[in-house]
Amino acid sequence: MNITYEVLDKQIVLKPEIVTTTNGRDDAEKVDVYQQFVVNGTIVDSDGNLLPGANVLEKGTTNGTQSDFDGNFTLSVNSENAVLTVSYIGYTTKEVAVNGQSDISITLEESATGLSEVVVTALGIKREKKSLGYASQELDADQVSSAREPNLLNGISGKVAGLQITNSPSGLGGSARVSIRGDASLNINGNSPLFIVDGTPISNEIVGSSGSGTQEVDYGNGAAEINPESIESINVLKGPAAAALYGARAANGAIIITTKKGSSKKGQLGITINSGISMENVLLLPDWQNEYGQGNNQQFAFVDGSGSGIADGVDESWGPRLDTGLMIPQFDSPRADGTRGGDYLVSDSPITPTPWDSNPDNTLDFFNTGYTKTNSIAISKSGDLGNIRFSYQNLDQEGIVPNTDLRRNTFNLNTGLNLTDKLTINTNVNYIKSDSDNRPSLSYGTESIMYLFIWYGRQLNTNSLRDYWMPGREGLQQFNYNYNYHDNPFFNVYENTNSQNKDRVYGNISANYEINDNWNLMVRTGRDFYRDLRGRKRAFSTQRFPLGYYREDNVFFEESNTDFLLSYDKTFKEKWNINISAGGNQFRQKQEYTQTVAPQLINPGVYSFNNTRRPLEVSTNNEQKRINSLYGFARFAYDNLLFLDVTGRNDWSSTLPTDNNSYFYPSVTLSAIASDMFKMPEFVSFAKLRAAYAEVGNDTDPYKLSSFFTNETPFGDNPILTESSLIPNADLKPEITSSYEFGADIRLFQSRLNLDATYYNGKTKNQIIPISTDISSGYTSKLINAGEVRNYGFEAMLNVVPVRTENFSWNTMFNYSRNRSEVTDLGGIDYTLTSRNNVFIQAREGGSISALYGRGFQRVEDPNSEYFGQKIVNNSGIPIRTDDLVYQGDYAADYTLGILNSFKYKSLDFGFMFDIRQGGTVVSMTKTIGSTSGQLMETLEGRETGIVAEGVLETSPGVYTPNTINVDVRTYNNRYYERDNVEAAKYDASYTKLREVTLGYSLSQKIIDKLPISKARLSLTGRNLALWTDNPHFDPETVAISGGTLQPGIENMSYPSTRTYTLNLQIDF
Repeated sequence: MNITYEVLDKQIVLKPEIVTTTNGRDDAEKVDVYQQFVVNGTIVDSDGNLLPGANVLEKGTTNGTQSDFDGNFTLSVNSENAVLTVSYIGYTTKEVAVNGQSDISITLEESATGLSEVVVTALGIKREKKSLGYASQELDADQVSSAREPNLLNGISGKVAGLQITNSPSGLGGSARVSIRGDASLNINGNSPLFIVDGTPISNEIVGSSGSGTQEVDYGNGAAEINPESIESINVLKGPAAAALYGARAANGAIIITTKKGSSKKGQLGITINSGISMENVLLLPDWQNEYGQGNNQQFAFVDGSGSGIADGVDESWGPRLDTGLMIPQFDSPRADGTRGGDYLVSDSPITPTPWDSNPDNTLDFFNTGYTKTNSIAISKSGDLGNIRFSYQNLDQEGIVPNTDLRRNTFNLNTGLNLTDKLTINTNVNYIKSDSDNRPSLSYGTESIMYLFIWYGRQLNTNSLRDYWMPGREGLQQFNYNYNYHDNPFFNVYENTNSQNKDRVYGNISANYEINDNWNLMVRTGRDFYRDLRGRKRAFSTQRFPLGYYREDNVFFEESNTDFLLSYDKTFKEKWNINISAGGNQFRQKQEYTQTVAPQLINPGVYSFNNTRRPLEVSTNNEQKRINSLYGFARFAYDNLLFLDVTGRNDWSSTLPTDNNSYFYPSVTLSAIASDMFKMPEFVSFAKLRAAYAEVGNDTDPYKLSSFFTNETPFGDNPILTESSLIPNADLKPEITSSYEFGADIRLFQSRLNLDATYYNGKTKNQIIPISTDISSGYTSKLINAGEVRNYGFEAMLNVVPVRTENFSWNTMFNYSRNRSEVTDLGGIDYTLTSRNNVFIQAREGGSISALYGRGFQRVEDPNSEYFGQKIVNNSGIPIRTDDLVYQGDYAADYTLGILNSFKYKSLDFGFMFDIRQGGTVVSMTKTIGSTSGQLMETLEGRETGIVAEGVLETSPGVYTPNTINVDVRTYNNRYYERDNVEAAKYDASYTKLREVTLGYSLSQKIIDKLPISKARLSLTGRNLALWTDNPHFDPETVAISGGTLQPGIENMSYPSTRTYTLNLQIDF
């Protein structure tokens, strides 16, 4: 063999010359098999920021590399005329001709279409989006953080088709119900997607905190604690096929979060500083009437607020007409000795009557302007050995409810270490410290402020209640307007507090070893654990706890995931590529909950278990769960035109019987790039067709296979154990969800008009549900496999670029989804998923999984009657209620639509988003109680004349006559809106919200070049600025909360939603 050489970039490269024989002759033809060309390059974005980890591939080969943490790369290509394909997450893939250049600078543009975008998929694997055979949708860092919303879940609402996020009405730091493609599980809490951060699952569970006589307090979701500013991208995997490799917990899809990694100019620190302040105020309060005040039969006079006066113990507003010049003794009227009317325990001096006037803003006057201050810093550095990024964020919130707050300090550390050319170690650690002096109490009951306001007399002056102790009885007796039923609202929020102190750590460490050009091994372990200490203080004279109360809840949660993945990747004959991987996962979860209660206190204001008047009440609950898994997948690609993926996973769950604890589920997806396979019209830029099928198994909660006992409060020195009320089932089988979907991605007119549409259809069977049993058995329910639910729908993302010039661009995105969930088999039973206030979310065969049931009005059922469909009225003139539960509507929307518009002109950017929900039903406790209490605007009808109900009297069987019976207004409203009459309190849940408006200005590069900074941006953001709805009393985007369950379709004394304004400054160095 002859040897030749060539000098390349100061290096001597030795190359063989091979002599071949043709037609039997020695032609001495020289073939240079090492004729390669070395390319050095730097990859940046349109703002000049370096892009580490960008993929660089020589077109038509598997020869490639990645940019380092300075955005630099070096690649030897086959010739100086080679073409490089460069891709990066969130950016449009670009082809660059080498043309003999040894040094190249490559600028990538942010992807408006996702045409050739690289996305993070299951197990943290990066893939080109066009190769995926299932539906997913991505949000980049700007889309995530543009809202400047500290709650991550709220910030992405409306931005992803099929992703439904509904907030609880609980004020700052509250929970949100998250679902993808609607509900498919008969477990109301079993419809949430799995959250993944940098490859490791984290908890998004809501740990309830009610009971022992207190009301619900919402301490928030786990995912809401993630700092949005640390997020690089979010990829929403929308169905079982997309998330099959994650197993049972991803049966409802997965939300893949990738955090920012260290990057800066080599050897230099990169520093980003963010500082923002937000103000929020009330968006919508109930539409109160302001013509009649507290009392009954248009009479009222205060003596002691307990009934000694004229209707002064009544908390309804059927009293005298307001603003007519009446002078009436009231709780804040002065007594002769200078005390107030409500100070009846310390004075019996006569009360001087004062004007009986309306206070239209008395509920609004209670609420404050809320403030959120957010300050953060991120420091990053990179070099040949790796990279590091450290960030810290301080969040300080004051809610609209006085004396409610939330403070959160978030620390994040991301490191990447290149130990050798083949071995890389990555770590991601997050520490979150959250604490609150007081979170508001929720729902129906005297601890809730909104419950109080639904009875709050329209004449009350809120400012008169701010001094909430009776003089001389501070700490012992509150001052109030009514001593029969309610607490002073300021006393409630300043003395009856719900505190929280939470420490959370989550993250992972992974090792990636490149065995050779084809084989790769990844090993990773991650943990998510927290301890949450919650306190409840109730002062003396509280309605529920006249001798005070103190409670502590100690919540501990720990989850670990350890996995490995061995991968083989090889290209054959240039056009065929195969990737085969096998791996495993071990999942462990542990939860501990301890509640200690001092039901009465000895000394007021001393909140200690040593100050208890009665024996302490202690209860505990501990759970552990383990799942072992093995999985594998194979990806086949032909000529970058056809992509076939096959996966399989087997889980072994500790919560299922030994004989049934193993369940296997496969998936298969196919993607075809039709625009490259067939000749298309010129206006078609790209067209892809895809199809997917998957099966996913699921298990149940721990300790459902045999009886167990829980500790209860001891009787004297004797311990007490209570057996579970659930009959165990040792023959449970895993739930199985099977699903298929078809979709198309079409890009037209040079990607100016882009459509991504998907039809999906799934079926979940063998659902694990508890059903009621005869209580004489000693149990209340038993666990069985029953139920089959079909979940299907359509979703589409339409992206339009009406204008795109050198200095100006306009981009519009439409996110549309429509979902249906039908119960196809339930073994002949009706199953209640959850209930509240006589509203039942109930599954019945042939109906919807999201159906609302409750009592309604009896109506004429004879279709031949002229009165068909009219209400039937009794002899007292009141419409008659049904005896049975009847269908009242469905909490699921007919469809949802998000409309996003973004404009950019030079250094200015402007955007706004509408979030639209059409259809669905919500049942309101505010409507029920506000009507019986005489508070709402509609209760003005008939105040002077009485009411004749619409409907008919049944004079004899099947014979009807129009109703003419007049009923006094108080009686009518109390009977018509009885609390078990769901029909009278339901509303259309439709709404349109101006969800987000953003205006930003970035300093131009000319100015930046003169300053010691690399970027500066000032932005003003508005959130929930406007609401259009037929509902006059509350925001229909609401859920009730019961323990750890968010109940859609039910409104239960919800706090007002808020509009928010945020000013933020970001500076990069």
